[in-house]
Amino acid sequence: MGMNHTITLCRQFLGAAFIGLIFAACGGQGSGTHQTQTDSIATNHPDTPEHLLLVPGRSAGPFALGASDSLLHQRLGKPDFSDAAMGKAVLMWYTDTGSVHPLSVFTSRDMGNDETARIQQIRITSPLFKTDRSLQVGSTLPEISKHYRVQLVETYEEKGQTYSIYDTDAGIAFELDPNDRCIAIIIHKENTDTTSYLPLRPTN
Repeated sequence: MGMNHTITLCRQFLGAAFIGLIFAACGGQGSGTHQTQTDSIATNHPDTPEHLLLVPGRSAGPFALGASDSLLHQRLGKPDFSDAAMGKAVLMWYTDTGSVHPLSVFTSRDMGNDETARIQQIRITSPLFKTDRSLQVGSTLPEISKHYRVQLVETYEEKGQTYSIYDTDAGIAFELDPNDRCIAIIIHKENTDTTSYLPLRPTN
């Protein structure tokens, strides 16, 4: 089976109901370092398989912060959208035919020192991914606040509604709808903010 055919099969099944299974099927468990970091968490929370585990400040499923963007292309194929400027880029894959659950990744290059584009932030909108504290897309602000000290860092308008982003020092941020229900989770490095130079959200 050729590489192009393999990627096509992966993309066909990257719907919300099967996204975790495809992450596992399209390349295994990720790097050895990432597996070591998440093994203990996955063991303590057997209901959340490693390929669906959100680890603040570290990884989203098989995609680890600091890893090369080549991992994304190998497992997900060509992005549905990309934007790049000044050594920075946002790559976006739609995980279902209705474009309801986009996966967005912000990468950057240390130009002049390291020309490899490395993952800096990951925005997950699929409700199948969970943290070790069972937080996921669909969780409410009160539920999130039980586990993290959150701070409102940004608001934006969409179709006349106000959306909010609450960040933490732990390396995880939560994007909330007008009813304070989570619609996206952003994994980023600890003690940094969610500023990505280019927007992680789909824009009309």
